[in-house]
Amino acid sequence: MDTTTVYSIKAEKYAKYRWDYALNAIDAIADITKLSSTSTIADIGAGTGILTRHFTNMVQRIYAIEPNVEMREMLVKELGTCSTVSVVDGCAENTKLANSSVDVITVAHAIHWFDPEPARREMMRILTDGGWLVLVRNFNLENEQERVIGSLMTEEYGADFTVVKEQPQNKPSCFYFGNGTFQNLTFPFQFNQSYEEFIGALTTASFMPDEDHPLFKKLETKAREVFSQYSKNGYMLVEGKTELIIGQPSR
Repeated sequence: MDTTTVYSIKAEKYAKYRWDYALNAIDAIADITKLSSTSTIADIGAGTGILTRHFTNMVQRIYAIEPNVEMREMLVKELGTCSTVSVVDGCAENTKLANSSVDVITVAHAIHWFDPEPARREMMRILTDGGWLVLVRNFNLENEQERVIGSLMTEEYGADFTVVKEQPQNKPSCFYFGNGTFQNLTFPFQFNQSYEEFIGALTTASFMPDEDHPLFKKLETKAREVFSQYSKNGYMLVEGKTELIIGQPSR
C-alpha cells in the first residue's frame, strides 16, 4: 500500500473539519524558537496547512512539504496567495530542500508516517546548526464522552486498520532529537462543535470510512445518538490538549 495516498479522498474534509491547535501552543513555538521575520520553517507533512497557516505572517519563508497530491492542492487553495509560503512536493525522507536551509522544522500529526532513520537524516541535513525541531499533536481528554466516541472508531462501524498496519516501524519521539535536549509541553483547549463538524472530524482519521462505505450509514446513525447524548442546544463541547515536543536535536 502507498501510504502517501491514504488521505487522497479525505483532503477536502481534512481541511474543513480537522481540529486546529491551541493558540497558546503556537505562541510557545514562536517564543521558544525565537521566530522572526528572518526565520525559515519547513513544515513536513503539512497536509492542508492547518499548522502552516499560523506562521505565515511571522517568518520570511515557510516550506509546506506534502507528498499527497490532493492535500497539496488544498494547501495551494488555502495558502497559495501567501507570499511567505512555498508548497513543495516532497516528503520527510526527501524534502528537496537545500542543506542547512531551515531554522525550524515542524511536524504536526505526521511523524507516524515517516520512515524514522532516513527522515531523521534528512531533518539533520536541512536544519541549520542550533536549529529547532517541533513535534505537534492534539489529544482528547480522557473522560466518559471520549470513551464513548472512541467506541465509534471500530470495525463494527467501518474502521479499517489495514492502513495503520502499513505505517513504518515507529520510533519514540526522543529518537529524532538524538542526544539533544527537548521539552514536552501541553496546552489545553476547548471549543463547541456542531454535528456536521463532529462527524466530519471523526471521519478524517485515516482508518475511518467515508460516505460510500457500506457501513457509513450505521456509523452515522450511532454518531447522531452519541452527539445527542452529549450536546446541548445543537453543540457538543470538545476538550483536548495540544502537545509540543520541542528542542534542538543533535547531529
